[in-house]
Amino acid sequence: MAMIKRVISLVVFLLVVNACVRWGTVYFHDQQFKDATRELALFAGQTRKTDEVLKLEIMKLAEEHDIPLDPDFVEIRRNSTQGLGEKVTIKFAYAVMISLIPGQPRRFEFDYTTP
Repeated sequence: MAMIKRVISLVVFLLVVNACVRWGTVYFHDQQFKDATRELALFAGQTRKTDEVLKLEIMKLAEEHDIPLDPDFVEIRRNSTQGLGEKVTIKFAYAVMISLIPGQPRRFEFDYTTP
């Protein structure tokens, strides 16, 4: 009986570790992508890049960070303030399917707007 408890405990532990690693990897890539997008938006107003160029750079960043981002879900807004220059705000949303439990994929949605 004690052996069965140990095996069940080990299986549950491995399932929890597996779920944490799968979710943690996706979360890490999301945070890295958000940071890169924030940096891009911060300097985009100073470099006078067009919206099309910014969108291409965002898509390149998404590919680098394994983010399944559709260009249709990227929104770029510009606000000009006299004396302060132009502020670029980037907004995006995407979803990822993660199998936290083997054979049971779950949808996780991520969205972000640069400050």
